[in-house]
Amino acid sequence: MKNVFAILFACATSLAFAGVPASWAPNLTTTATWNSNVTNASRSADTIGALQLRADFAAATRLALGADDAVLVGAQLGAAAWPRFDSLDRAALGPRLTWTHKFGLGALAPVFSVELAADAIAAHESARRARAGSVTFALRKRFDAETRFALTHERAREDARDFVFDRTGAETALSVTRDLDEPWSLALSARWRSGVVQSYATPPRPDLVALARVRVPNTTFDRSFVAYALDAHTFTAALALTRTLDPQTALTFAYEWRDTTRAPLRYVNHLVSAALVRQF
Repeated sequence: MKNVFAILFACATSLAFAGVPASWAPNLTTTATWNSNVTNASRSADTIGALQLRADFAAATRLALGADDAVLVGAQLGAAAWPRFDSLDRAALGPRLTWTHKFGLGALAPVFSVELAADAIAAHESARRARAGSVTFALRKRFDAETRFALTHERAREDARDFVFDRTGAETALSVTRDLDEPWSLALSARWRSGVVQSYATPPRPDLVALARVRVPNTTFDRSFVAYALDAHTFTAALALTRTLDPQTALTFAYEWRDTTRAPLRYVNHLVSAALVRQF
């Protein structure tokens, strides 16, 4: 599966200019991210950094169920391309269904939502082709005209053709966004995830063998690694700065620090990204 990023971008742009109804609120997000440790390796000799390019096109329409409740029905098409390691290229397509409830009137009233998502995933490396599903609970509240808060909890599962690439986990996230001087805003977030991760290492690694649920030889990174699937905990802290370019366009610069542990394994990821969001 080559050039998935370019294909998705072309499709999304075509859909947007084809006149997708405004009631569906279509939007396109393109992101470039540098990941300092795409191999999720605990030893420096196995650590590889790489650039990821992403494009996500989503659209949803709102169906009111009364004064306080609504249902959002939509779909999302996304793709990721890795210029250095095309075996990691993938594309996903699937529906989204969200129920929202607002507690009271006005902009400061909290909003609770439940989102169900499902995706069919195509991948350049056939073993990574998968089906995925998730449910996300969210509570959002605006404290004042400048400050917003969000608390989310997601349970997700991804079943791949090869067991080593299966992913099951639960993640809780807390974020606070503060509007600065027009047109800037700043967001701080923290996430805690518990679930399956994949770590790549050069054998022999008896410490990982003792932890791994599944392990298989792997050449995704043009080296002879072994891929290990194991349960671990990940803490993420992130900082994002957004500049609104016009009423439909925003540019976000972000930094994430991820710390994953399952004694004796520990690895860290540093991610730096730039994203452009366009609402059509």
